Amino acid sequence: MRILFVAALAALTITPALAEPTARVSGGNVAVRTGPGMFYGIIGRIPDGTEVTLDYCTRDDRWCFVTDTGWVDASWLVGWSAKMRVTPPDFLGPGW
Repeated sequence: MRILFVAALAALTITPALAEPTARVSGGNVAVRTGPGMFYGIIGRIPDGTEVTLDYCTRDDRWCFVTDTGWVDASWLVGWSAKMRVTPPDFLGPGW
């Protein structure tokens, strides 16, 4: 039993942590919206050059949810993760 515990502990310490998906805002002060679409209200702006962490993007890669902020038009985001498809299948927003 002790050997199994030590082996499991070793595996946890060797396995690298997964990186948070990030992107950079490019093109000015980008509008942050309450939902994934132009018809949703603007609740803030993210300055050009800001690195952001993404929770998920819509299946068509058009909108991404910036962690603890809101929805951003993905065309203003650059970086490998700005093009990822990770929208949860249970999102119940309008237009889905």
